[in-house]
Amino acid sequence: MKSQKNAFTLIELLVVIAIIAILAAILFPVFARARESARKTSCLSNIKQISLGFTMYAQDYDETFPAIPFNDPSCSGGCWPWNVWPVNAPLVSGWMGVFYTPLQPYIKNLQILQCPSQNETGRWYDQAGVSYMYNEFLYNKNNGWSKMAALGNAATGPANVTFLAEGLASGIYNDWDNGGPAPKDQDGMTRLRYLNYTGGQWSSPHGGTNFGYADGHAKFVPQQKIISFRAYAWGGNTQRCVQYPIVYPGCTEP
Repeated sequence: MKSQKNAFTLIELLVVIAIIAILAAILFPVFARARESARKTSCLSNIKQISLGFTMYAQDYDETFPAIPFNDPSCSGGCWPWNVWPVNAPLVSGWMGVFYTPLQPYIKNLQILQCPSQNETGRWYDQAGVSYMYNEFLYNKNNGWSKMAALGNAATGPANVTFLAEGLASGIYNDWDNGGPAPKDQDGMTRLRYLNYTGGQWSSPHGGTNFGYADGHAKFVPQQKIISFRAYAWGGNTQRCVQYPIVYPGCTEP
């Protein structure tokens, strides 16, 4: 008598493969979102550490954040970060100087200048760039907002004024960049909405931006909530100095 061998039939194998494929289609996006959520948290942690570094710098320098009077003729070649805070090769200088020369004694870490969500070929300076930006209203001493006392007199106080953000413009951000997809991004907040610009496409991998605030705390702001009525006549509101989150310290939140 022949022994009977147990084995899967072709149909049973196909059914199992189909089930695995369906489960993979369901679970892979979930895993991708979980990974991106972890990256977002890592970026927020970086922002927090960098913010504390800026705060410690200010405490050591007469309650003043690192700042330069842009284009001041008293400086050789004008006052610009690449003149005052040059960065040695292979790092690129540009606007990123503030994250290296004045800040590094306090954070002693270059790795936290990179957000794992960012595409290194979709930002200023590409691989040589950094993931974070410094508020130009503080960066440029001529604006009068680089002192903690000045920020303390801001309309909403320092806890609502951003001075650090992640974004594609390595080193510096403002509220008058009207690049980006029309019509909504004509409000000047493009650099705050996106981490990457690659192949003609703007992207924000985790759907928003991590910010550091002048009182030292950090938080995430969803992309759809980022808005300004100051620099451009977005929505017909030409006179309102309203922003969320606040970039210009004189503005108020909506």
